[in-house]
Amino acid sequence: MRYFISTITDVVYEEDENHIELGYKQITAPLARKYGVGLELADLCIAGNLAAYERGEFPFFDLNVKSGLPCIMHAPYNELYPHAIEPEVMRVAERQYASAYGICTRFGLEKMVVHANFVSALYHPLWFVNRQVEFWKRFLNKHEGDTVICIENVMESEPALLTDIVTRVDDARLRLCLDIGHANLSKTAPEIWLEQEMPYLSHLHIHNNKGTAAAEFPAAADTHSALDDGVIDVEGILKTLRERKDDVTLTLESAAIERSMDWLAVKGFLNAGNGE
Repeated sequence: MRYFISTITDVVYEEDENHIELGYKQITAPLARKYGVGLELADLCIAGNLAAYERGEFPFFDLNVKSGLPCIMHAPYNELYPHAIEPEVMRVAERQYASAYGICTRFGLEKMVVHANFVSALYHPLWFVNRQVEFWKRFLNKHEGDTVICIENVMESEPALLTDIVTRVDDARLRLCLDIGHANLSKTAPEIWLEQEMPYLSHLHIHNNKGTAAAEFPAAADTHSALDDGVIDVEGILKTLRERKDDVTLTLESAAIERSMDWLAVKGFLNAGNGE
């Protein structure tokens, strides 16, 4: 298993009376070198940052992609709905994903994470799956490249919503990203998500939380806490992966980077210095 650290921690927003200015802490690359892991480039996952980068006004992404570290990318996700009822909304999603995929191809990045973005109050599950299948078949036929697109669960209640998409698209460039923290806020336990997604799994986001009882709304419960700070059996999940799916990649998506990486090392999942 190969580990990565999300660079979203680097991007800082400093609000003043006129506007919000972006800052940059650049802490993840040094930590990745310290622990012998790679980077999941999340600098452009906010759509406005991608637009700024394309205008040459967002230099932070290049600091990491050219760092010499192994890199994958998290694509923009804000209000992007490939399954949208409104055609123009769907076209926005395709445009944003195409821009991100082009960047992945340009820099030779092996994986790109996208959000599924199912909203139960808006979409019937059958509509969601059918439209996603149509979208990704069209997208993959249109865009050449070796980068594997990994669909991440966020608000989905069960794995079948995503496994059905990948099965029907039937393209090796479309796989799944299991976010165990998000899974813990659904009606289906993370271990069941793992079992059902296993044949299609390429990547994971790992962090912990205390479940839906921690807050009134699941979004507030999505605390992205340290790996040992919550109710998820992270150790059990990683042991299962090591035994059955050792070729997956995993990204730590918690601001408690050093605490979590040290935990991985103590538990025997990570040897500092080589990332194995």
